[in-house]
Amino acid sequence: MLATSNKVIHLRRTIVSLFVLAVCLGFTACSGDDDVWIPPRGVPTPYYDQSYFSWEEGRCRYQVPQGSSGKTGVDVSEYQGSIDWYAVASDGIDFAFLRIGYRGTTEGNLFADQHFEENYASAQEAGIACGAYFFSQATNAAEAEEEASFVLELLGGRALDYPVVYDLEVASGTRVSGIDDDAATACAQAFCSTIQAAGYDVMVYGNYYDLMRYNDDVLSAYDLWLAEYADHPSYDRRFLIWQYSNEGTVAGIGSGVDLNLDLGM
Repeated sequence: MLATSNKVIHLRRTIVSLFVLAVCLGFTACSGDDDVWIPPRGVPTPYYDQSYFSWEEGRCRYQVPQGSSGKTGVDVSEYQGSIDWYAVASDGIDFAFLRIGYRGTTEGNLFADQHFEENYASAQEAGIACGAYFFSQATNAAEAEEEASFVLELLGGRALDYPVVYDLEVASGTRVSGIDDDAATACAQAFCSTIQAAGYDVMVYGNYYDLMRYNDDVLSAYDLWLAEYADHPSYDRRFLIWQYSNEGTVAGIGSGVDLNLDLGM
């Protein structure tokens, strides 16, 4: 219908104004799931130019015009079983983050990843650059420092091409389900500072919700590894590794695997 009353026009303008005001002020929504996140200030500007990303046969590429290109990597743990790292290297994989250990999600004991030693030795032989990550369930700085000391003991002074990564993932039913932002920040700082003191580079991993737990003392001090399964990364802070899929297919790995891009290491 072409004709519209003044009252309807006024109502529509009011609705539009309220919507714009809500976007400008920003908002955060939660539906009860820990992994639900909505940007607090409308839609943030991505840190990386999205036009530099392209896809080919299930893998994402990053190419800066007349500049460097991103490297492709995987991250693995004992859940992938035995891996043929020579086949992995021949399938275009440049680097790998290997889980070195983890803390139990309920009882809180520390465990070494059953395949770390095999993965480290074989990946190095195949010419793949390696980093390590630890799955944390620390509830305070003392526990995080304990985790870092455990990692250093397992490494035994061995060299790494990529950083040691702190990976704190909060989910309901785990020992860290009630951790607050200050405690999470203190844990990340304790872990990273202990690893750095031993001469290793460090990095902090997480999706939007995980990274929101940390204040600027962490987000600005340490390199970040972002998990976001999308066509392009939309995070507005600087990060160096982008985990863009958890369903990758790579020769030499018998199950689905996480795929990553190194955007500047």
